[in-house]
Amino acid sequence: MPPKPLGSDYINNCLVSAGYTWCEILNKCVRLWEESCSYPSNCLTWNDGCNTCSLVEGEDSTVLGIGVCTEMYCFTRNTPSCMVYAPDGVVGIEPWLMNPQPVIDPMPPVINPFLGDGH
Repeated sequence: MPPKPLGSDYINNCLVSAGYTWCEILNKCVRLWEESCSYPSNCLTWNDGCNTCSLVEGEDSTVLGIGVCTEMYCFTRNTPSCMVYAPDGVVGIEPWLMNPQPVIDPMPPVINPFLGDGH
């Protein structure tokens, strides 16, 4: 790594004096006015470059957080990305709660041929 210029402040290898902040979600330095440091709002499954995590809604239904994650050790990290997106037009993380499907009885009623229709 080349020597750092004098008078420059680095935090997590981000040049603070140039407006960079470390973004744990994206695993890189970002300028918050240029790029958001948050999960995509319609993302259901997030890969942080090593582990895969489910995303859950926060209390206000807009803030996303990490749910369950794999816990692998990785020697190198890839680029973080969303692996599974919610279908278009679905608001929220749990689309099955938004439009529940009716329960269909898979077995038709049984009619005994010896008794007729049961009456």
